Amino acid sequence: MFKFSLNLVKQMCGFEISSDEFFKILNLQGFEVDETFKKDDDTIVTIEVKANRPDMLCHLGIAREICAFKGKEIPRVEVSDKPFGNNLFPMDVEVDPDACSRFCLLILEGIDNRVQTPNYIKTLLQKLGINCVNAVVDITNYVMLKYGQPMHTYDADKIHDNCMNVQKYDSESEILTLSGSPLKVKKGDIVVCDKKNILCVAGVVGADISSVQNDTKNVVLEAACFNEVSIRLTSRRMKVSTPSSFRFERGIDIQRCMDIANICAHLIVKICGGKIREGFYDFYPQKPEKNHIDLRISRVNSLLGVNLDKKIVMKYLQSYEFKCIDKNEDGVCVTVPDYRLDVKCEVDIIEEVARIHGYDNIAPTMPTVQLCYNKNTVWDNIDKLREIFVGLGFDEVITYSFIPSDFIDTFKVPKGDRLHSDLILKNPINKEYALMRPTLVYSLVDSLVYNYSLGNMDLSLFEMGKVYFKDETSETNYGELDVAGFIFSGNRIYKGWGIDRNIKYSYYDLLNYVNIIFGEFGQDFKLERSDYRFCEEGTGFNIISDGNVVGFICEINKKSLNKPQNIKLIKGSVFYCEIIVKALRERTKKLKFESKYPSVMRVYNFMVNKNIVSDRIEKIILESSDLVTNIEVCDLYKDKNMNDDEHAILYKVKYCSRQCTLTSNMIENIEQKFITKLASDLNVTLKN
Repeated sequence: MFKFSLNLVKQMCGFEISSDEFFKILNLQGFEVDETFKKDDDTIVTIEVKANRPDMLCHLGIAREICAFKGKEIPRVEVSDKPFGNNLFPMDVEVDPDACSRFCLLILEGIDNRVQTPNYIKTLLQKLGINCVNAVVDITNYVMLKYGQPMHTYDADKIHDNCMNVQKYDSESEILTLSGSPLKVKKGDIVVCDKKNILCVAGVVGADISSVQNDTKNVVLEAACFNEVSIRLTSRRMKVSTPSSFRFERGIDIQRCMDIANICAHLIVKICGGKIREGFYDFYPQKPEKNHIDLRISRVNSLLGVNLDKKIVMKYLQSYEFKCIDKNEDGVCVTVPDYRLDVKCEVDIIEEVARIHGYDNIAPTMPTVQLCYNKNTVWDNIDKLREIFVGLGFDEVITYSFIPSDFIDTFKVPKGDRLHSDLILKNPINKEYALMRPTLVYSLVDSLVYNYSLGNMDLSLFEMGKVYFKDETSETNYGELDVAGFIFSGNRIYKGWGIDRNIKYSYYDLLNYVNIIFGEFGQDFKLERSDYRFCEEGTGFNIISDGNVVGFICEINKKSLNKPQNIKLIKGSVFYCEIIVKALRERTKKLKFESKYPSVMRVYNFMVNKNIVSDRIEKIILESSDLVTNIEVCDLYKDKNMNDDEHAILYKVKYCSRQCTLTSNMIENIEQKFITKLASDLNVTLKN
């Protein structure tokens, strides 16, 4: 927001214009009038100024817009004769070019700062909410409001050793501000200092030690262009916002620093007496080149949906001080005014043309765009997975992509694994949200724990979101994946009519859910043992499909976790699965008709070493004959008569033929084949 005096702007415009027309022009040009109120014989107006238009934070900027719109001569900065001799400046000055791109100084001698500030200056400052201090300070504030260049004044007799340095501070200190309050200066803040003291925090606030008082006789007047990013960071950290910092943060016209400083110096001498000392200082190491932009008229008409002639476009731009040179039939070379810091490329010029032409004169039409539909497999899979999970009774959760930075240590993920990550945020919300998650494990365990702490138990939850990890093959060395994770714990079915006890979730439910998901996609998979240490021993398996790891399953080992908090509230087993979404491929499902011949079911009770995975046994049985059509694990049994490292597994095997009715001899031959192979390869035998 910028507050200005309507009388002063009209005076700078140099022609009569009604208030209603004035406000209408501002609104049409994109500077919405927010508030107006009468103050004596003047009207104080507040308009909304976007951050990309710092040239509108002064009365001169407002007057330029009004004059350009009305086709009148545009007011300019009055350029006075400046003192001679940059090399005659009496002070030793050093400037860090990274901190300040232009630094101008003038010295005023023999002034009388006890004079009263003229009424026209004092009245304007009071109307716009700026406190009057003394004549010199009031004049610098007045010139800033009029022309947009912030300035600072120093009592020349308070500067030690006749030197000034502009630099990024390399330590920490504390200053007393002009208001008398202490303020901490941190390393990296831009300061103006002498060999003993900090004279001001550049562009933000001055120090009391060098302030201009009523008894000041000699003044150093500064007009500069500081690093706007640094000013913004310092102002935010200090929680100090001044009219100067407000303008420096957004950028100022670097070309006019010395001209406006000279205007201010002459006004101070006119009001306070004294003289401008011969010699000036102007640090200006790299003058910006004029910004020349090639504009295509065809591009203007294409983007805006209008049919403007080249002469009209050039007339529009020239009325706003854009210099135009006709290049060819479709091209114009446009030179941007120095004060228009927001115009950097062709599309910015086109935006200016639209603004000058008038948004209300551009007919709104819907564009005609020919689109080609590209199937997004990931989105389709996410939609299908959501249907599956909801159909199975799961509830969806949405969590942050950030997790605690000590996740890797807590969940004991080895370095080099896909679930390992070191993507630590430089500026996290807090330490609990510092790491970009490489898996949904923590997020879903944390959601489960949180629900348990609220008394919501017996839960099945799922989430679909992105995970982040290192990827040396990408340009950024990092990658991201869409994954689906689900977790459940507690009772699956409560006791009730016909059920004498609660039925808890088990590992078989986890396998069943995985079978359902891959079955819905018509995709085959197998399980291979994994060794994640956040899994209970023997429960961790990678899901393999098409030769690739597409996910994993496990029972969470709660004892190995000290996070999330309150995890001890979960008394039962916690089962988890995570699947890479893009790895799922919907396949054409083949119809399979039942044989017209009867099937035969036989049960086998095998003694098995605990280290042998059931899948290996099932594979040998299936490969023994095409007549074996299905295998089902019915029970796992252990008693005191068995060795510690073995247990009994009960299998139900289905035999069926499409050509004939099976005989006992046929089945016994198959049995003999896989029993022999199991004994020789795995040392698996039938239980006596």
